Amino acid sequence: MAKKKNIRPGEENQPHPDSSSASRLPKRSSGRVPLWQILTLPLVSILIFFLLLEGGLALFGVKPVLNTEDPFVGFASNAPLFVPVPGPNQTERLATAQNKLRYFNTQSFSKIKAPGTYRIFSLGGSTTYGRPYDDATSFSGWLRELLPAADSDKNWEVINAGAISYASYRVAHLMEELVNYQPDLFIIYTGHNEFLEERTYRQIKEMSPVIRNTVSLLNKTRTWAAMTSTLQNLGLHPQEKEAKRDTLGVGVDAILDLTVGLNRYTRDDSLRENILEHYRISLERMTALARSVGAEVIFVTPASSLNDCTPFKSQHNPGLDPAAIQRLEEILTKGKEAMRAENWQEALTLLQTAAAEDNRHAELQYRRAQTLLALGRFEEAGIAFQIARDEDVCPLRALTPMRQIVAEVAKQQDAGLVDYVEILNRYMQSTKGYPIPGEELFLDHVHPTIEGHKILALALVDKMIEQGLAQPAADWGPQAIERITSQIEGGINREVHGQALANLARVLLWAGKLEDAARSARLAQEKAGDIRQVAVDSASILASVYYRQGQLKRATQMLYTSLETAPGAIELRLKLGENLLEPQQQQLEEAAANLLLVSQQMPDYDRGHELFGLAMSKRGALDNAYDSLTTALRLNPKNATARKTLARVQKLMGDYTPSLPPPRPVLSVYPSNAPHILRQVRIDQSGNLVTDGIEVEFYENGRLKYFADKFAGKLNGLEVTWDSDGRLLSRKAYRDNVLIDEESGS
Repeated sequence: MAKKKNIRPGEENQPHPDSSSASRLPKRSSGRVPLWQILTLPLVSILIFFLLLEGGLALFGVKPVLNTEDPFVGFASNAPLFVPVPGPNQTERLATAQNKLRYFNTQSFSKIKAPGTYRIFSLGGSTTYGRPYDDATSFSGWLRELLPAADSDKNWEVINAGAISYASYRVAHLMEELVNYQPDLFIIYTGHNEFLEERTYRQIKEMSPVIRNTVSLLNKTRTWAAMTSTLQNLGLHPQEKEAKRDTLGVGVDAILDLTVGLNRYTRDDSLRENILEHYRISLERMTALARSVGAEVIFVTPASSLNDCTPFKSQHNPGLDPAAIQRLEEILTKGKEAMRAENWQEALTLLQTAAAEDNRHAELQYRRAQTLLALGRFEEAGIAFQIARDEDVCPLRALTPMRQIVAEVAKQQDAGLVDYVEILNRYMQSTKGYPIPGEELFLDHVHPTIEGHKILALALVDKMIEQGLAQPAADWGPQAIERITSQIEGGINREVHGQALANLARVLLWAGKLEDAARSARLAQEKAGDIRQVAVDSASILASVYYRQGQLKRATQMLYTSLETAPGAIELRLKLGENLLEPQQQQLEEAAANLLLVSQQMPDYDRGHELFGLAMSKRGALDNAYDSLTTALRLNPKNATARKTLARVQKLMGDYTPSLPPPRPVLSVYPSNAPHILRQVRIDQSGNLVTDGIEVEFYENGRLKYFADKFAGKLNGLEVTWDSDGRLLSRKAYRDNVLIDEESGS
């Protein structure tokens, strides 16, 4: 047995003197990796992978979402309005970011303000923007031309930062950025969008700023853009519907159409008071921001149309029972009938009676105001118009108290004030004899005419002179103003402005404001009615107004008149087909001819196939109806009208189902490109192309000349002819190409 060697304390790990050379080498580490390496290496690997992925996506042309969209429409603090761009001579400029161009005008200015430059930012909503036009004819555009003529000693720089549908708290948020750009003056015109955004952007506003800004940062990457696009294409993106809902439209306040809708608005007096207080706080915050960098502020009181703006939505007094509401609606209807007949005293008696029982119904007050105005009772009319505006349940015009709030904040903060409301009232008093603005100064509910913008710009110049911000030149006066007016008005693009008015009319039509829509459409015709697209759009809108008012014959005549200059306008053909299907003036052959043209020109539009199928089903042409209705449902399985009509057709057909594929529409045109001959065709057993369905011929003026039902190329049904004015010439019936009945026109 070997003798155990004694080991002294501390020698346990010492090498044995007799150990081999290998045993005398330092011992290896225990194998533990430091914590910082454990955490850092995966992050570095992910970062490298991410950078490689970003580079690869860049090669394939994928752009970050934030390059073209603002997912939080201005609520994210890291999505600036102005971004650096190269300028001349290696200078740097700031320009409107691409992702903001849906809401803002294109603007550009030097990053470093040149000596002698006086920099002005105009802030507010779509009125400041210049809607329904753009910056050129906005009050900012006018100022840009007027100020150098008024005071040539300064280099005036006017930057229009007005944004479509921006409310005051978002304008204040924007000022946090703008104060960094060496401003001298802020002109603030805001107040019309306070209630619009409260409903539209509630979820974005209530979102945590950390989450909002984090997602905004992700939107700057190509990886996020690719992931989002892929998920949307697969229908798996959870925010897809929400994103669509929170997107602003390009039309004037079209956000109503795309998002909240009138049905979301109900009377809420508590919300109203909270919004008014928020409005005051936002104005005070703007003043503080401006003063923090030594900039001046001029507030503008928000003005709106009173005389020619029907309320967006009316609601009866709470507590009224159904019987009382029905009685009041009947009185209102009778009152409007008396107004149309210009029986003003009778109308006033009816409307005063109803208003005494229900003083908060906006349309009732509006009609009462119109009647008082017609009777020359101007002071009472003005009060009633204001009540109508303030009781509008969808308040897209600044409420009466907001004018006072602007004035109070301006006084308390020692800021400048231009009382635009009072200026327009005085203008109306001097030109019309009453201080009630309407279509003379406004294109719709809040957007001024070009003249209205000019009036505001001149008032702003006067205020700047009064405050010593501008020193008027010796030649400043009416002649200089007239010269600039000619210059600006001479540069107006008639087509652009006409189309803007037509688009405005379309939005007003959607909102149910028929009178306002018709007025805007007529103004579009007046400004640019000889331009085809403007003429087509405005005629379509006017026809829709007449249709909704029950004036079907007037609508149809409007469409035929418009087709004379634009016989290929498919929108007019669609409207005409819809009108001619109505029981009051049912003309099924004319309707079918126009609707077949729509489906031929727009083969992927389910509505055209649906209406053509409806027309043919009413004519008893079940095979043709079946083909068109099934096509409509193939294009849009959710088309409930097509499904309902098809069910009726199938019931009439019994067990029979067409076995042939649908006929194909073939169109020939005149040298002018107007529709000429349109046929539904198939290849017969001999390989020949034959008419199988209907065959129609149009006059070059758009009217229908000939209509025939044919089966395998033979007459089998009606054959009808008209003259170029639409008068019936003959109406014949055939069976297997044999005449069985004939009727001559008058």
